[in-house]
Amino acid sequence: MRMKWDRGERTGGPSIRPVYTYVLVLISCMATLGIQGFRCKRVWTPLERHYFLDYLGSQIVGVVRDNGWYTLLEVVTRKGSRLALDSDVVPAVTASGENTFALRKEAVKHGSLRLESYRAHYNNCEMHTYLGDMIYRNRSPIDLVRAALWSGLGLFFAGLLPATYLDQRRFFALRYGTKLRGPELMTVAQFNRPHHSRGMGFVNKHRTMLDRILGLNKKLPVPLGKDNPQVLNPAKASAQEPLMMARTAETKSTPQPGETRQEASGLEQKPIQDQEVEHAVKPTERRFFE
Repeated sequence: MRMKWDRGERTGGPSIRPVYTYVLVLISCMATLGIQGFRCKRVWTPLERHYFLDYLGSQIVGVVRDNGWYTLLEVVTRKGSRLALDSDVVPAVTASGENTFALRKEAVKHGSLRLESYRAHYNNCEMHTYLGDMIYRNRSPIDLVRAALWSGLGLFFAGLLPATYLDQRRFFALRYGTKLRGPELMTVAQFNRPHHSRGMGFVNKHRTMLDRILGLNKKLPVPLGKDNPQVLNPAKASAQEPLMMARTAETKSTPQPGETRQEASGLEQKPIQDQEVEHAVKPTERRFFE
């Protein structure tokens, strides 16, 4: 037998994991990726976007092995070839729709002839250092994504307190149940607004085909302000009520000196009818335990 009168803990049912915290982490990650994508599109140079995978891969793969294959974009001049810089190239699109690079007009004036892609086998550490000096201005991959990371962390810590509060409310609601607050959950006006009701109504199932097609007479409304029939509860008759009713009947049955015989006979019949109605239905005594 359970002697505890409060609500017990729930062992089954919906999960009580911190759902709002998980959602906050997901939103923070999506915000970080969105900010980084915006910076990559608007802030980074075309060559920084072009060499980022090689720059990041040379640092990661350099821990495992020494050498790797890399494709470099070089500018061919009369004196030889060198690595293309941001001042030499601009983004371009070929006739087939592929993204590529083209020489600037200033580079052509200074003796640049054409662009060539050169693929070779280089040392990973040396290539990482070379790209960092020539393209990324001595900035590490962490420096390139630092702004997006800080923005995502700021969003996470800003929403951590509300998410924790909502998770705690959900935890107690699922484990111990919610408090029944009655009209605090929804007021009368809030309930009547979507239902367009101002009183009591009944669903009308006996409608014609035209009413069903047009959606008419769905309910039989009972507006406020009309008197509804009241149901009287039968009360237990006291022992003195039959005597009082008999006395009133006798006083009504005695004729007055100025009255006619017909009026007296009519008065004599009324108490008999009243007594018959009175003794026809006798109040039943009901016990407390039946």
